[in-house]
Amino acid sequence: MAYINWSDSLSVKIGSIDNQHKKLIDLLNNFYENVNQGSSNEKLTGLIQGLKNYTNEHFTSEERVMKVNGYPEFDAHKKQHDEFIAKVSEIQTKFLSGKMVLSIEVTNFIKTWISGHIQGTDKRYTNFLLEKGVK
Repeated sequence: MAYINWSDSLSVKIGSIDNQHKKLIDLLNNFYENVNQGSSNEKLTGLIQGLKNYTNEHFTSEERVMKVNGYPEFDAHKKQHDEFIAKVSEIQTKFLSGKMVLSIEVTNFIKTWISGHIQGTDKRYTNFLLEKGVK
């Protein structure tokens, strides 16, 4: 069973961004399954790195679209992205140094942040970007 399921409530109505969000959710679901199953630290290391890498890739792409189209809330949006990446990097560093166990609490933090960010902050750009012709 998926940890988080894609639904219309997560759609920003822009296909290219929705597809990236779907992939992000797939990566989160895979990460959750492996944390829940007690997978090896080696496997979890690869999964958290993959999640972090794709999140960076998605944020860069999303920020590019916002910036090119002159989205007025760009700076505040980018700040949220930067803070999330810093937090995930901190979690990764603590895990790799043995100071943290990847747990359901960690995956809950990531899930809550991602779904809250999409449903709140990301949805604020929907109408603006659609009016600019972004698909």
